[in-house]
Amino acid sequence: MIVKSYVLFISPLAMRDIFNGLMPPINPDVVLNMLPTACLTIAGATILGGALGHLHGFIVDYIAQRAKYNLRNSVFDALVKKSFSFYDHSHVGDIISRTTNDIERVQWVVSGWISQLASTTIQVTIAASILSTVNYQLTIITMLQIPFIFLVINSYQRLSRPIFLRELKAWSETNTFLHQNILGTRIVRLFNQADSEKKKFRQKNGIILDTGLKLAKLRGIPQLNEAIISITTALIYWYGGNLIISTSGTPMPFRWGDMVLYIQSMSMLMNPIISLVGTTGIEYTRSMIAAARIFEILDSETEVKEKPKAFELLSIRGEIKFENVSFEHVKGKPVLKNINLVVKPGENVAILGATGSGKSTLIQLIPRFYDATSGRVLVDGYDVKDVRLKSLRRQIGIALQDVFLFSRSIKENIAYGKPNATMEEIVKAAKMAEAHDFIMSFPDRYETIIGERGVTLSGGQRQRITIARALLMNPRILILDDSTSSVDTETEQQIQRALEALLENRTTFIIAQRLSTIKNADKIVVLKDGEIVEVGTHEELLAENGSYANIYMTQFGSQEFPTIGEERYE
Repeated sequence: MIVKSYVLFISPLAMRDIFNGLMPPINPDVVLNMLPTACLTIAGATILGGALGHLHGFIVDYIAQRAKYNLRNSVFDALVKKSFSFYDHSHVGDIISRTTNDIERVQWVVSGWISQLASTTIQVTIAASILSTVNYQLTIITMLQIPFIFLVINSYQRLSRPIFLRELKAWSETNTFLHQNILGTRIVRLFNQADSEKKKFRQKNGIILDTGLKLAKLRGIPQLNEAIISITTALIYWYGGNLIISTSGTPMPFRWGDMVLYIQSMSMLMNPIISLVGTTGIEYTRSMIAAARIFEILDSETEVKEKPKAFELLSIRGEIKFENVSFEHVKGKPVLKNINLVVKPGENVAILGATGSGKSTLIQLIPRFYDATSGRVLVDGYDVKDVRLKSLRRQIGIALQDVFLFSRSIKENIAYGKPNATMEEIVKAAKMAEAHDFIMSFPDRYETIIGERGVTLSGGQRQRITIARALLMNPRILILDDSTSSVDTETEQQIQRALEALLENRTTFIIAQRLSTIKNADKIVVLKDGEIVEVGTHEELLAENGSYANIYMTQFGSQEFPTIGEERYE
């Protein structure tokens, strides 16, 4: 950059010699000796400057591309480590916008702003040192305009920053809206809400238009720099012209070649400065706002952290204890309250309760998707906060209520938790989950590519693949979160039969709304408003005639309700 900047001034210096040599009185011998050298110097400097400019541009672009590559990786690494609570309060469209559009904007800081700021600073320094040897008064006039130019752009940045911030937020909201509408397009059309959604999109798109128009009004501010440069140029002509007249005939005259040097040098100086504080400056403002949004992701604290001295959890028996466990997503609004529960190794535990009672939250504390606000969750007597996360989660197989499948082959989805699984192991897990038969009915069988979020499969098929994915890991602890809610009764019974052998000597938590799914559990836990209200077997809880009995009565009615002696439980 330094060499390139110096080479830029070689041509104006050579042109000064040519102009001064051609001014009367002309010395033919001197001019004829000087002209070839000056012309070759101009040509050589131009070629060298072009080569250096290309090399400089390549290096800067290389650095910028690597910076974007590293930044994308850093953001994705941060997203992978974020606690579930981060995603509870974030929108997918906003995260995608920050990871893509915002990072693209940040490239301007590296390839545009930083590079041009350094280059311009070097050029100004070299120009000042060269020009001051010719005439320091004109050099002062030339340099005086620079602070005023930066003052103009500073005013523009101060006024445009809040508008740029609003623009980026509007883009994030629009991306979120688009993401939701694309995924929910069937619902939109089913309920004939296309017109309503188009209206909402136009409103969001209108905010982007509004910010664009406001920025357009501010773009006139940087144009003030042209007026500053024009005034400076006029001053150079006026002062330089007077110098030519006043120094004519003196031992050290100021000649037209010197004037040309200043005019050309000013052009070479002002063009990068104008670009720096103009287009590049505008993009700099956008980039810095985008960078702030990116660093919100990178710098935000992860709630679920691994201790520096966390140890590896190797083989376990599968005992789970909840000791005085409470949890709240929002401070002051507990989801779980003082939970005390002991689950022995190999026990099959069913968790029952109304929507919002805390069932899913309770089991998500075991793999540390969330950390208990107070109390402890123990696995084989070890606090889950003291063990390494990967080693803990390797012991746990989960089929969540919110079924998620990747847009990849069925084989890859089943083997997601165990990428090195053999085909025999994958097929065995699929058979146990009653998924093998429908998979074999597809033309590509296990190589069949699933549509986004498994949209090309039925709800029951998606859940059976999810169950197969959990079974393939052969975990000591198995969590089934309402995993049979989307299958018919016959398929549910098939899955239950397939799971009977697998559940032996394996600690299992089952969340289900159908009592037929959980009545054979070793232990049934009934939650209400985040508290355990009943614990026992199916028969014990019916005999208590409490919450469980009421739920049973609601599902099966008095015809199916058991009686003991003459007493019927109401």
